[in-house]
Amino acid sequence: MNTNGNIAILIMAAGESSRMKGIKQLLPWKGTTLLLHTLNTLLAVQKEAIYMVLGANADVIQTNLNLNEEPITLIKNKNWKNGLGSSIACGIEFILNLDDTYDGILICLADQPLLTSSYYQDMIAIFNANRATIVATKYPNKSGVPAIFTIQTAQELIHLKEDYGARHLMAKYQDKMIVLEAAEQIIDIDTLETYNQLHKQYNSTQE
Repeated sequence: MNTNGNIAILIMAAGESSRMKGIKQLLPWKGTTLLLHTLNTLLAVQKEAIYMVLGANADVIQTNLNLNEEPITLIKNKNWKNGLGSSIACGIEFILNLDDTYDGILICLADQPLLTSSYYQDMIAIFNANRATIVATKYPNKSGVPAIFTIQTAQELIHLKEDYGARHLMAKYQDKMIVLEAAEQIIDIDTLETYNQLHKQYNSTQE
């Protein structure tokens, strides 16, 4: 158990990123790559119980980033083409089948590089203090990931199959969910245009 409570972190990095014209996980970001930047941000939160789901280009990503040398557990989703829901289900099922027991699972994405370790720490602290069913992140018109689910609630995520995340579960437990404001941190890099804009803005040599 770590100082943040007994939380497993699940990084979703299985997507093909077809709109990026390349492997999004390997794009440069602050002296490393998008995926390693996310991993390093989360390693600043805790040094253990970190899991990562790979799918498209799994072997290339794993080799290029030397992921076998990182203190994480890799999970490969052979059905990654079925979308995010499939990869979440794959990762959750893997964790639930372990001998380890967790109070909750923090699901996060590999393409949100503006999120800070402080934000993730705040999420975990609020989850531990309130024992909410879900602690989610506020978007303009919805709630979403990163989000922490109690281990009991996470069991319902193993049934996800389509290309959507946990929206229906957040709707189901809306009255038992705490939603946090991440403001400008909550930007997904889904297109090359967005990446180029953010890279230019946040990767200056003056940082």
